[in-house]
Amino acid sequence: MTFQIRFLKYFTLLLTLVAWQSCGDSKSENAPDVSQIAVNVKIDRFEQDLFGLDTLRLAEEMQRMRGKYPELFPLFTDNIIHDQTNPKETPEMALSGFLRSPRIRQLYDTVQQVYGNIAPIEKEINQLFRYYKYYFPEKETPKVATIISEFGVDAFTYGDQLCGIGLDLFLGENYPGYSPDIFPAYVRRRFNERYIPIRLAKTIAQNTFGDTPPGKSLLDMMLYNGKMLYIVDKLLPGTPDSLIMGYTREQMEGCEANEQAVWARILDQKLLYSTDFGEFRKLVTPSPNAPVVFQEAPGEIGNWIGWQIVKAYVKRNPNAGMKELMAQTDSQKFLETARYKPQQLK
Repeated sequence: MTFQIRFLKYFTLLLTLVAWQSCGDSKSENAPDVSQIAVNVKIDRFEQDLFGLDTLRLAEEMQRMRGKYPELFPLFTDNIIHDQTNPKETPEMALSGFLRSPRIRQLYDTVQQVYGNIAPIEKEINQLFRYYKYYFPEKETPKVATIISEFGVDAFTYGDQLCGIGLDLFLGENYPGYSPDIFPAYVRRRFNERYIPIRLAKTIAQNTFGDTPPGKSLLDMMLYNGKMLYIVDKLLPGTPDSLIMGYTREQMEGCEANEQAVWARILDQKLLYSTDFGEFRKLVTPSPNAPVVFQEAPGEIGNWIGWQIVKAYVKRNPNAGMKELMAQTDSQKFLETARYKPQQLK
């Protein structure tokens, strides 16, 4: 039975959308109470300050920006907007060209129309950092700033002291500036406001534990990415798994219906310990599908399986904290301890 046929069989048994949404709420109900954790994040509107500069006195204005944004401003001018093919380009040259570009000015105006008021986002991010402080009490709450980069970056961290949000990559999947040749539909689907906290949580998780899996096998990458998804879920309880994965609701339900079949196919194809990245790339990176297991399976389904393995590990080791979880870098031992046994939906 194919992935698609199983999915269609399962689809006929689905509850209504309201019931699906209430399932997301139940995740939130099981989350720890963080209401007493003091967090007060005020999002700095870096892009507003940037486009408010007097370009006739740019050198002086740049000095002022360095004082207000000691980490972000040099990162922005020296890295984010710097033309890497032109080593002679100075930060002032890069910034001048950026601010005087009619195309980028239009992009800035669109961002202000969509995100003139970011109070709802600020509220979500404050809650995210309450959970962050709950799970990582030793960590300081970083500063958060919004930028535009002409589609260069959606979310980033700079050490533990700064987080950035590239608002121009969250203008809605139908924004005409997103070229389909560069941003295919399965990528553009994530270019909306709902994904801002998710993208930020993912980059925070990677900053906290590093962005490199412990090995090069599919199992290494599945478990590393599964741990990142697990952390995101803890930082954003109540967020549907489909959003965390970047899937449509139908894709998520198809994954759940076919979990056992996907795991069996990974084992049958002898992919689990493969180090041939080209062979399993679509299982762990954004892709429209992952035909190596099933033609209809969505890309990154290997990461979702990794997340389920992490959940199995935590269920068998309920006292394992975040640090202990990430410290378990022996992927084979982790898998054996998890004793992962997916159940096929009947």
